[in-house]
Amino acid sequence: MRLLIEAGHKVYALSRSEENALVVRRLGAEPVTVNLFDAEALTRVLRDMKIDAIVHLATKIPATSQMGKAAAWQENDRIRRDGMRNLVDAALAVGVQTVIYPSFYYVYPDSGGRWIDASSTPVQSHVTQQATIDAEAEVARFTQGQRRGIVLRMGNLYGPEIPSALEQFHMAQKGLAMLPGPRDAYLSYIWLEDAARAIVIALTEVPAGIYDIVDDEPATRDEFAAALAQSVGKKRLFRIPNGVIKMMSGIASDLITRSQRVSNRRFRELTTWKPGVPNIQKGWPLIAQASRSPETKKRVPAPMSLI
Repeated sequence: MRLLIEAGHKVYALSRSEENALVVRRLGAEPVTVNLFDAEALTRVLRDMKIDAIVHLATKIPATSQMGKAAAWQENDRIRRDGMRNLVDAALAVGVQTVIYPSFYYVYPDSGGRWIDASSTPVQSHVTQQATIDAEAEVARFTQGQRRGIVLRMGNLYGPEIPSALEQFHMAQKGLAMLPGPRDAYLSYIWLEDAARAIVIALTEVPAGIYDIVDDEPATRDEFAAALAQSVGKKRLFRIPNGVIKMMSGIASDLITRSQRVSNRRFRELTTWKPGVPNIQKGWPLIAQASRSPETKKRVPAPMSLI
């Protein structure tokens, strides 16, 4: 929201609580209360506000301890699939010109050390990722209506305000790393601020299509563990065995072991965007530095969606 407002956009944000509404107002946007699953209400709201673009950021990723259970993904799947369908229906009905959906790079298959991206690599469905693939299809339907639908396949988000990154960091402080998969398998990450800037830039700088928003240098599990260890002042970390992680991960076990060396080349070529944090070797020390600051303890609740 801050970056959108700084770029001169008038921003409305869906909010389901007064606490979030206060945050939205404090950041300079206008809160809107409407049910994402009520297509008629969404249409009325969009028509009243004369919206030009929609960014569907709504999500509810399960806690790490619950990710292996199919039931834990049901609400998130509904937000992704049904929420995106309702937004597209409403957007088509009232003349919205741009819809942006931040997807996830885990839709790609295991690709070893090969560079992959949306233009070269078909998706491989998985029970925890099918809803995001369905949401991407809704964006394609929007584009077929002579509009501009944009999918941004994000890498793993990290930064000092990301709970999963802090979880990894605190484990590393205890000398542990949970990095399922072969040691030479690739992970693709993206710094939170860089991901946010990509969304803002996509509003004005790219045609309809699917783009990959990842840092410049995906890391192998070994490289990732080394950078994480260095950031907490340790020579090495004890890697929790893959067998143990697979038992804990349930339905996600075969997904989280994939090697996905994703390239951001196409988005960089078409836009002014480039990652401010180009790799995890630069990112983890920034998280370590932030962890020593009292400011990192201030958490801002996230609104459900931006319109």
